[in-house]
Amino acid sequence: MKLKQSFRFLRGILFSVIAFSVYAFLIVPFVHGITTPDRIVLTPSEYASRADVSPENLTSSDPETEKYITVKLLGFIPIKKVLVDILPFDTILVGGMPIGIMGQIDGVLVTATTNDKTLQKGDVVHSVDGISVQTCEDFLNATNNKSQVNVVLTRNGTKLKRRLKVNQTIDLRDTTNGVGILTFINPENNQFSALGHQMTDFETGANVNLSGGEIRTVKTYGIIKTQGKQTGVLQSSIQQNTPTQGSITQGTNFGVSGCLTADSTILKMCDTTMPVATRYYVQPGKATLRTSLDGTTIEEFDCEILKTRYQNRRDDKSMVIRVTDERLLDATGGIVHGMSGSPIIQNGHLVGTLTHAMTHDPAKGYALYIDFMTY
Repeated sequence: MKLKQSFRFLRGILFSVIAFSVYAFLIVPFVHGITTPDRIVLTPSEYASRADVSPENLTSSDPETEKYITVKLLGFIPIKKVLVDILPFDTILVGGMPIGIMGQIDGVLVTATTNDKTLQKGDVVHSVDGISVQTCEDFLNATNNKSQVNVVLTRNGTKLKRRLKVNQTIDLRDTTNGVGILTFINPENNQFSALGHQMTDFETGANVNLSGGEIRTVKTYGIIKTQGKQTGVLQSSIQQNTPTQGSITQGTNFGVSGCLTADSTILKMCDTTMPVATRYYVQPGKATLRTSLDGTTIEEFDCEILKTRYQNRRDDKSMVIRVTDERLLDATGGIVHGMSGSPIIQNGHLVGTLTHAMTHDPAKGYALYIDFMTY
């Protein structure tokens, strides 16, 4: 009897060892292999130091044209070879200043619905009869002496094709203005990124991409505090008669980017150098939000990163944050319009940028990983 019991005990241990081995050496590597992205972004220092991306260890190989890392489980089990995109900098000039964005829309914006409802307010027209249109003049030239044309447009983020009658009133605009916070500047070339999300046209409410434009200084003259579900506003105006501070290269779902002039007032106000950390180093915990409430003074306010999302490709709402600093809560009532682009700092590194407020809880908001903004 004792022999049988010993045999059963040993058999149970053996089955447990086999089950654990299958899990550890087959199932876990398989799961990590299919969930690990084929391509990641690292700073030069993160790549050079063979940075740890929990729970895998990264070791680098360095071909002439492309850089790869081998993702390893427990430091020695190879799982996957991953292509690495290297950010063009390790350190940046951290922002926090409001800037005036005078953007050239990528296409022409419909500002009023046409009589036949073919074009609706907020549509962005990109081409007419196969001809690209970037300005209102382009649209007029493409429709000249025609009664009907084929147009390609974007409506609420969806590309559409429509047949348009030209002999009716068509209200269009090819520029849009707004205010946002500058997130960072590359000290090597004065290139900047700001806002962290797509530009929203004030008149139509449409989200638009930008193909160019200018940066100007901003005057902040007041704060409308958040009341209930009504998100507050940093009241600011673009100083259009002041010298141009820089040019806009593009505006996308992940913010506005461009280059500041060497004598830019904005450039001189952002003089704090800070290292950058990619999404693999961000974790729930204490952080700070860097922004300006009066348009001239940059301050850091305490906040907390509540949640980080696993995202294997660029997407919005990477993090959920909560403002904990009573100074900011007393001044604004929470996260308000005009704060988009405010840098988020954790452990002395720039890790993200504020993008959206939550209407149901004004102290909470969404943020974007900084490498999604830079790459």
